[in-house]
Amino acid sequence: MQTLERTSGFPRQIQNMFGAVAPKYDFLNRLLSAGRDQYWRKAAVDLLSPQMGERFLDVATGTADIALEIASRHPSELKVMGIDFSGPMLKIGQKKVADKQLERTITLQKGCGEFLPFADGSFHGVISAFGLRNFFDSQRALNEMHRVLQDDGKVVILEFSHPPNPLLGWGYLFYFHFLLPQVGKFFSRHKSAYNYLPQSVAKFPMRDDLALLMEQSGFRSVTHQDLTFGIVSLYHGIKNG
Repeated sequence: MQTLERTSGFPRQIQNMFGAVAPKYDFLNRLLSAGRDQYWRKAAVDLLSPQMGERFLDVATGTADIALEIASRHPSELKVMGIDFSGPMLKIGQKKVADKQLERTITLQKGCGEFLPFADGSFHGVISAFGLRNFFDSQRALNEMHRVLQDDGKVVILEFSHPPNPLLGWGYLFYFHFLLPQVGKFFSRHKSAYNYLPQSVAKFPMRDDLALLMEQSGFRSVTHQDLTFGIVSLYHGIKNG
């Protein structure tokens, strides 16, 4: 099984970018989404529907917001593993886990979504929030999520979309491509990180196209739904048993 350091194509520049913005990452998530990011993550975990005694994997956990949300449903009655390629993000996540006294429930480690360091069928559920488009090979990452799931296990993906309403779409694009990068640059002091965000969303498949990629990775009963007028979309699938 390949490690993070041996992953050929690993986007080192993206890893460095997330490390640089880590200190302001949570603050900017709240600011730039007007606090909706917390609602989106809760909706994603609602769809995952964690039950007592189950094990979950949060891929691209970042500062562990999703892992903490999962753990909040049944503290001490389930296990959550969070994996991310950014050491600085994980360091902040570890502090948040410690502050909640959830070290026995949540474990965070450095790793790569395309080469998950877990055995086949290790988890009842896998989730990734705003992470899949950052992988070098999103299809391979979906394949890996499928591999580490138990039969009939759930996968939930939360990603940005474009509002289907033309008027809302125009306003969204103006905000996303012009205002958001300037605000992000001002607070993060990183010249390109928040230009990367709209660029990565523009290139990433969404709705039916992403659902098709999930099906090609072996997931069945794949569905997607829009949140907040289509700014983001939630995807759900089941591993064939």
